[in-house]
Amino acid sequence: MNRKMRTVRGGLAALVVAGLVQSVGSLALVTSADAAGTSMRATTAVNVRSGPGTGYSRIGLLYSGDHVQALSTSNGWTKVSYKGRTGYVASAYLASSSSGGGGGSSSGASGDAYTTTALNLRTGPSLSYRVSTVASKGTKVRLTGTVKGEFSQVTWNGQTLWAATRYLSRSAGSPSQDLPTTTRKLRATTELMIRTAPGSGYRSLGDVPRGTILDCTDVVTSGMAQCIWQGSVRWFNNKYLRAVGDSSAPGGGGLPSTTTQYATANLNIWHSATGSSHTGEIPKGSEVAVTGTVRSGRAQIVHNGAIRWVTARYLSSSTPGGDGGRGGDGGSLNRGWSKGLDQANENVKRIVRYIWNNVPEIKTMYGVRPDPLPDHPSGRAVDIMIPNYRTNKDLGNRLAAYFKANHSQFRVHYIIWDQKIWNITRDSEGWRPMAGRGSDTANHKDHIHITVYDN
Repeated sequence: MNRKMRTVRGGLAALVVAGLVQSVGSLALVTSADAAGTSMRATTAVNVRSGPGTGYSRIGLLYSGDHVQALSTSNGWTKVSYKGRTGYVASAYLASSSSGGGGGSSSGASGDAYTTTALNLRTGPSLSYRVSTVASKGTKVRLTGTVKGEFSQVTWNGQTLWAATRYLSRSAGSPSQDLPTTTRKLRATTELMIRTAPGSGYRSLGDVPRGTILDCTDVVTSGMAQCIWQGSVRWFNNKYLRAVGDSSAPGGGGLPSTTTQYATANLNIWHSATGSSHTGEIPKGSEVAVTGTVRSGRAQIVHNGAIRWVTARYLSSSTPGGDGGRGGDGGSLNRGWSKGLDQANENVKRIVRYIWNNVPEIKTMYGVRPDPLPDHPSGRAVDIMIPNYRTNKDLGNRLAAYFKANHSQFRVHYIIWDQKIWNITRDSEGWRPMAGRGSDTANHKDHIHITVYDN
């Protein structure tokens, strides 16, 4: 069975962290002879730790297709050189850079080529690899002459990446002339709105996830940085951008101080204290950064680095009930508006603990509850609610893919997400579409449903 985690969209942020799996199935195991002094490739998202064990602190994260220099291997852990320091990665999630990824290599043309459309440049030769950057139409890349399947290896800005061959041309054609030249790569330190303009007349195109790497120019206007996003000029709040490799926290200034309150219902995010213009929503139970200003029944907040407004009567200064602990073995698993998690079976609790400990974006989950089907009442199911699901589908994709890839560790029977179902008993069919049931909740677009076995 294919147990490799599939990455649907990259540039993101960072969100699902692989732990050490005892039963690794088809994942390549690394021996000391394989690892020492060689370049290794991550086969899924995996932690880089300060020592050889899950009890050591995380110092970084590798995504599927990322490369790292291995130093030695012992007792299931590979010692690596990571960003100038020594780290350790579970060997089960590393493979030799020369293995895997789209079948055997073949020789192709080398030399200059040009992208014929806005094109994803990936860390490996298949759609399962992370997108490192999006090259705008007309970008010149250098073909190395290596081809795997439908992908060609290219070099661009000093990086060795992979591009879909059918979107490359040996002639320059008519590349776009209206895009400025990018000079730096910046990382989003939080979810950031994609703006069409730097001033007040902008239109929101949704958000990019925390951790997204953006190709930007040196232009900053009205506090907004000019970047190229999916082949077009877009603008992002410069306060929440950091140079890749810079781990410092966002600087202050430009926004009012805030205190934390909590959403008692799903809240529309309004652009102003009056009017009907809004973008996205804040899920029930979420923390809200409130400035203390209330106008026309709306409370001013700071959201994704911008001033926004929500309906004031749906905010509470009290911490949502039922927290009872931090999700560890000794306390209640219910946080915020989560319910029914303490009564679930041990396999569901294992999923819940993983989410609480590794995916801070998730605020709410539901376990045991009344339902005509037996899964939830029997304690064998959990619903993982995806915040801002309409613009945050990538988080749901990654989580669903992670639990599918690690189904044996969590004893997963089946998963429903985004109107699709995967079942271990029909694994060879992959994700299967489901008929529409009317609402986003009924179609599992706002949450991931996971049913597990009893043992």
